[in-house]
Parts: sequence; C-alpha cells; structure tokens
Amino acid sequence: MTRTLLAYSTVDGHTLTICKRIEQSLEAAGHAVQLHEIGGAPDPDLAPFDRIVIGASIRYGKHRPAVFDFVEAHRDVLDRRPSAFFSVSLVARKPA
Repeated sequence: MTRTLLAYSTVDGHTLTICKRIEQSLEAAGHAVQLHEIGGAPDPDLAPFDRIVIGASIRYGKHRPAVFDFVEAHRDVLDRRPSAFFSVSLVARKPA
C-alpha cells in the first residue's frame, strides 16, 4: 500500500472534484490517500508520503500564489518522490 498526498488549490471547486475522483480510484486499489487544500490548513509533513500529486486551477492564465509557495517550500521532498502536477482550466476551450 502506498501513501499518496493529493494537494490541491481550487477556486470554484472543480480541482477538488477531480482530486476526489482520483482519491476514490486510489483507495479502491488499496492505497491510502490524504487530501490537502493548499493555502488552507498548515501543510502536512510530506516525508511519510510515497508520492505526491498537486492539482491547481488556472485563473486568468496563472496559478494562485499559494501553489508556487507550496512547491518552493517542499521542493526537496518533491524532487525525491514520485510526483505529478495537473492544471485545471475551464476557459482553455476559448481561442483567446
């Protein structure tokens, strides 16, 4: 069993919805998952996690500053663990 941290930043809740779907899939496969809202509660200790996934919404072409702060604060752990990052943009469908 692996321990996965799903850290997310959301404005309208879509990124959280995606994280919850990922959480369900991983738990169904027998893995332990913890959700963490970036910029909400204090960051958890990342050391016990086997892998870390970060999901963040994009507004007006930018991620929220707390996402950059989270990555910078935990860069050493993120460099040593399998990790992934995904972005959620509801306006990516627009040509401009």
